[in-house]
Amino acid sequence: MDRRSLLKGALAVPAAGLLTAAPAHAAAPPAFDVLIGDVNSGKIFLFDRNKPFTDRNIKWQLNPVGSGHPMEHRFRDTNGDGQILLAVTGTPNSGTASIYRRRDKKLLWSANVPNYPHAIERARGTGVVVVAGRSKGPGGGAAKGGSLHVFRPTGRHSGSLVRAGSPIPFHQAHGLLWDPQLERMWAAGGSVLTAYRIVTTAGSARLVEDTARRLTDFHRAHDLQPDHQRPGRLLVTDTNGVYAVDKSTMRRTTLHTRRLVKSYVRHVSGEQMWTGAVPDGNAFGTKYVHFNVSGVSRARQGAVIYKARIATAAYL
Repeated sequence: MDRRSLLKGALAVPAAGLLTAAPAHAAAPPAFDVLIGDVNSGKIFLFDRNKPFTDRNIKWQLNPVGSGHPMEHRFRDTNGDGQILLAVTGTPNSGTASIYRRRDKKLLWSANVPNYPHAIERARGTGVVVVAGRSKGPGGGAAKGGSLHVFRPTGRHSGSLVRAGSPIPFHQAHGLLWDPQLERMWAAGGSVLTAYRIVTTAGSARLVEDTARRLTDFHRAHDLQPDHQRPGRLLVTDTNGVYAVDKSTMRRTTLHTRRLVKSYVRHVSGEQMWTGAVPDGNAFGTKYVHFNVSGVSRARQGAVIYKARIATAAYL
């Protein structure tokens, strides 16, 4: 699919579409690195957002363990292992969660999950890792099923992670984000966005839902990311659009009505970065990563980019 077709799909709702022209007086684009997952090659790549996404500009890359699609990839800081990469790969039938040391790409830990993993997150402090897996039913979104898988550390290193109890049912679990301000693990999927407290003892870890922080008006909730410019709110995508959720009031505001947005985040500078699919195209996305404020789209030729992440270890 060429760029013109992509832009046509993205601008189906001009007043609320995500792609906007850069203002004539725009300042130099902010500098930051971007992690992308390519469904076609199965690899994760790191690029400077201000350079073409070509082989010569690859700053870091990884071919994660496990067969299937790279569905999530994010950097986090740890005391025991330095900076790590959290990743999940999978197919509709099964998947693999894994952790790598960033500096040398050493595999520190991996575990299989019985459904289609779409997100992985680590809680700072406890070191608990949660994996979100959606149903493996046909068509995905309408099928019943999905769960959160909890792993707890038994030592100070990532390799000590073990399963903590049975999976927690969560319809079409897709998104996760640890919130160090509230000390909650946010999870999104199906119609629901909710938060969990992590309760740990010397030999256990469990998630306890904070029912006061629950919304149930999404349509196949998908991505869950921070707003780095406004840490008091979350950014959520579903089939029909992009939303901001105020964490103190749990009030939802529609930001964009562009359908099929697969990932969306706002940089501290205000730049908005997103990926998305187009009608009748590949269900995972296109070869493009879009930057709203600067009006730039970066293409990785031959790739299908599902999610793009700002390459930061910051949670919010």
